[in-house]
Amino acid sequence: MMAPGHQVVGFTFGVGALTLIPAFEVVSERPFQMVLFLVFVLIGSLLPDIDTPTSTFGQKFWRGLLTIFTLAFLCYLFFPSYLNTYRDELKIFVMMLLPVLIMIRGHRKMTHSLLFVGLLIVYSAILEQAFQVPRVLAAGLVVGVISHLFGDYLTKKGIPLFYPFSKKHQQFLITFRTGSPSEKMIVYSLVLWNVWFLTSTIF
Repeated sequence: MMAPGHQVVGFTFGVGALTLIPAFEVVSERPFQMVLFLVFVLIGSLLPDIDTPTSTFGQKFWRGLLTIFTLAFLCYLFFPSYLNTYRDELKIFVMMLLPVLIMIRGHRKMTHSLLFVGLLIVYSAILEQAFQVPRVLAAGLVVGVISHLFGDYLTKKGIPLFYPFSKKHQQFLITFRTGSPSEKMIVYSLVLWNVWFLTSTIF
């Protein structure tokens, strides 16, 4: 599935999750918390494609990561006091980034498996306990990642759900080709559904 399609599917999952998550006290009813949750859902909806430098998210991620490391290196050389000032923030950033870098081994492999979702949930819980990272961020990422896997599960290529235990790609009974008119029709239908659902809920 293409990046715009993943984001539409992710947003749909996020809207659906907002009707269930309050029962688990992950996101409060405050508008800012809900918006923040949906923002991280959209990020998570593209996160599995981080293993592909040519993807929309992959290009931005690797360029951004290179920029951050370059700035950090320059600070280390010329302004070492700044690194000491923001040492805790940098530690959280590196710890959140490390597992993702370790698991990148080719497109539609580890990041497109159930194991990746499970590890993300466990790792998010650790970060929440150790560094008080807000639960809303992790919840949004997890919902977004699940939506991404669901979208690619509907494609003809499928995804290796049980990687690394099995490299066989699994797909739904009815599939479509990535970027095909069928995908666009599904995406447009979801856009219309989201608009209808949100307007009927608000008004």
